[in-house]
Amino acid sequence: MTEGILRNYLGAVGQLAAGVLLIVIIIIMLQNALGFVQVRSSPPGWQIIRPPQEVSTLLIVNDTIWTGGKDGVLLIDRLSGMQVPAPAPVPRLGYVRQIIRDHDGWIWIGHDGGLARYRNGSWEVIVPALTVPSARILSIVQRGDGTIVVGTDADVLMYHDNRWTSLLDSTAPSIASADVLFEDRDGNLWIGCGQPTRGGLFFLNGSSWSSFTINDGLPHLSVRGVTQARDGTIWVAAGFSRHGGAALYANGKWRNLTIADGLAGESTRSVYEDDAGRMWIGSEYDGIAVGTPGSWRVLTEKEGLAGYEVKIMSQDTDGTYWLGTNSGLSRIERNALFIA
Repeated sequence: MTEGILRNYLGAVGQLAAGVLLIVIIIIMLQNALGFVQVRSSPPGWQIIRPPQEVSTLLIVNDTIWTGGKDGVLLIDRLSGMQVPAPAPVPRLGYVRQIIRDHDGWIWIGHDGGLARYRNGSWEVIVPALTVPSARILSIVQRGDGTIVVGTDADVLMYHDNRWTSLLDSTAPSIASADVLFEDRDGNLWIGCGQPTRGGLFFLNGSSWSSFTINDGLPHLSVRGVTQARDGTIWVAAGFSRHGGAALYANGKWRNLTIADGLAGESTRSVYEDDAGRMWIGSEYDGIAVGTPGSWRVLTEKEGLAGYEVKIMSQDTDGTYWLGTNSGLSRIERNALFIA
């Protein structure tokens, strides 16, 4: 009698536990499907925009925000934050890695399936083509002379007069992948490789190559972002997993920043200078640090960010900040930035 009651009791407890576990699993699945993020508060002037569910690159063109990532290309109205239709017919796009606008108004889109561009209602597929049958385009930059340069998982290619030429000649270092491309004010090309064990930072001055690794002062081999501040300093975001930091290069010397200096996380993902001269250093797991060396403020999901990994950011003509994250797009009005 007692054993039967005990069996029934244990059976009921087991069913209850299984039911609770099922409910938890359903809630987690719904949160992932809907891109739901809990935050302590959403300060006035902050907005989380989904879709897109993930943003690896963004471009602001007048009142339209072009976003790219695992969802392909999605367009957002800059003023309302609402999604707007992309101009049809959009070519088939893989995971979008970078979007830029060139001097002639063409919008270039690099993705895992190739390269496309758009202007004035017309789309053109550049890659794949007969001369470049297949390529995973990771990065794009337009140089001062108008040349388009793209980075792939195996090469760095220059596109000029409808012809492709590799920049990796016999004098070039071995570059496993060109995840980041940046041209500085002096016309030098910086190439960042994001591979954690085979990466590094490469520098092309005319036809002369240089390279930088941990031994030269980088905090990590995986280079994820490069920019140049108004004072001429080159800023580099580097890291993988929980290791790395930000690096500053000026007057031929490197200086590193880490959590101890006020960064959000050791592994940095992006770097940007705003119109007030503040640096924004996005991390892989811990939000973004904004400020200047010695004076940083960290913003995370708790403050209202869409996600914990800040992959890209920009600022529009009104001074509004746009941050692409692993879990959507954040919009922060200029005067709302430091509201507690």
